[in-house]
Amino acid sequence: MLIEFNSLPENARIWVYQSDKILKDSEINEISEYLSAQISGWESHGLPLQASFEFFYDKFLVIGVNTLYQDPSGCSIDTSTRWLKEIQHNFGIDFFDRSIAYFDNENLAFFPILEAKKQVMAGKINANTTVLNHQIGSLAELKNNWKLKASDSFMKKYFV
Repeated sequence: MLIEFNSLPENARIWVYQSDKILKDSEINEISEYLSAQISGWESHGLPLQASFEFFYDKFLVIGVNTLYQDPSGCSIDTSTRWLKEIQHNFGIDFFDRSIAYFDNENLAFFPILEAKKQVMAGKINANTTVLNHQIGSLAELKNNWKLKASDSFMKKYFV
């Protein structure tokens, strides 16, 4: 059952997916149409899920489920990842990009995850650089912990 993203409760379970490119408005519209249809019929053990999605920065897709209404099952989560594979097949957009997203001044920038230490050593990333933490699991975490200082992220080991 598709609901408005802003009506999800703070403890809603979320998944953050990063596309391999900045999305055009037309791509967001096409993907939104596809996801709206899929989420409208999304179920867990035959029971409807109350869920939604939102795009951020024309690059990130966040899917959320109201766990107070119904918990998603492993199979229903697998179904949602299949949607993303279908999007990749149908639209040529990969939402499984593992690059690290950070803010260079006000601009969103990216580097390969395996280059984290190199980026710190080169001075491109410092302890106060804002990075996006995709390991969050709730809407409250999205609001409060998605944007972190690099020193508070998985990269903290490079700042000791």
